Amino acid sequence: MRPILRKISIGAMVSVAVGTMTFGTLAGTASARPNGHCGQTFDPTTDGATAHWTLDCSGGQITVKGWYQDDELDGDCVGVKAHFADGSTKRSETCDGWGSKKSFKWTRPGSIADVYLYEF
Repeated sequence: MRPILRKISIGAMVSVAVGTMTFGTLAGTASARPNGHCGQTFDPTTDGATAHWTLDCSGGQITVKGWYQDDELDGDCVGVKAHFADGSTKRSETCDGWGSKKSFKWTRPGSIADVYLYEF
């Protein structure tokens, strides 16, 4: 019986480890703002970046407008990415270093956008 229990224990530990890794990945995207709608404002942060953006709609189009900033002198790059209802993706990235603040503005058809702040 011992070998069987050992295999089950190892399998359970692997499941816990995989579950932890999956949760860590999801927790890492906590700055994601999926399915943002017209009129919403977001102020996401990561460990080394901050951002602000608004979603405005007019004439059947949504505009994502804002800024993002690298807050740490850690060698990481910072970016914002948006997925739109028409299937297009827009992104803006900077590797300029600490304190670098960049603005962006994208307009696409639709009324929702999935917008993300990330480091890489």
